Amino acid sequence: MTKPELQFAIHGDVPDDFCQEVKQLLEDCYHRLPVSGLEVVQVRLLDTVHRLRQLLATEHAELGIAGPLGTEFLALHDAWRGVPRITICQERLAEVPHLVGLGAIRQQVAHSILHGSPEYYTFKLSRDLAEKAQERELPPMALQQLLYYVAIAVKDYEVVRLLVNYGYLDCQVALAFHQMEASDEDRLAWQLARFNPVARLICLASQLKPLLSLRPLVTKPSIAPGLIQQARAMLSFLPPEEQDKLWALTQQITAAMGDDTHQNVATAMQLTLKVL
Repeated sequence: MTKPELQFAIHGDVPDDFCQEVKQLLEDCYHRLPVSGLEVVQVRLLDTVHRLRQLLATEHAELGIAGPLGTEFLALHDAWRGVPRITICQERLAEVPHLVGLGAIRQQVAHSILHGSPEYYTFKLSRDLAEKAQERELPPMALQQLLYYVAIAVKDYEVVRLLVNYGYLDCQVALAFHQMEASDEDRLAWQLARFNPVARLICLASQLKPLLSLRPLVTKPSIAPGLIQQARAMLSFLPPEEQDKLWALTQQITAAMGDDTHQNVATAMQLTLKVL
């Protein structure tokens, strides 16, 4: 199976041994996963989070990207310039255990395979979905925010599903445990949003990303109880009925997922508006 050409760009003082480790990791991953039609992947390696933030802010402004910078993520994938691109910051990865970092990088490889063109970063709403949003009195900005949360959750689910199917289990479990921690921002957001129907919906939808990523993992009986317990702990700032809604929603979304990302996002949006 032909592997894609990896085109590296180094930003800052990135050690050679780190570059070689990442290069080997990416090559091994592309060798194991199905990469039909993927010819080139650009890889940006940076030394510090400060440099990463500057780079992303400049590019977002240049390309008119309105979404978050993404510096909170351990590694990044995008295709804004028409080619799949992976961005990895050494300082950011140094903050987490090695297996967690492996899981994050492998997820970006899977994104480049499944979501490696600009069409996977813009999603259009059907007339039916727009009407449902109007019924919920969602203003345009809130609807776009909801779509963003649902889309990134669906794409992460697809990525973890692919990785687990090809034997990358341990690193995905490690990454899942790392990601399932409620932040002070989550708790504050809920306190501010719980009495506002629109804000409440957006707040709940923001939890879909880690929860949907769990679904391919909890099919494994040996690890499911611990993951589910950790998910419940992550959601402990929510009332039990809201926790149950979210968990049931992820089950419904998973059952409806196919291989078409755009259809998966549309289906997940419909279910989210229905359940939450």
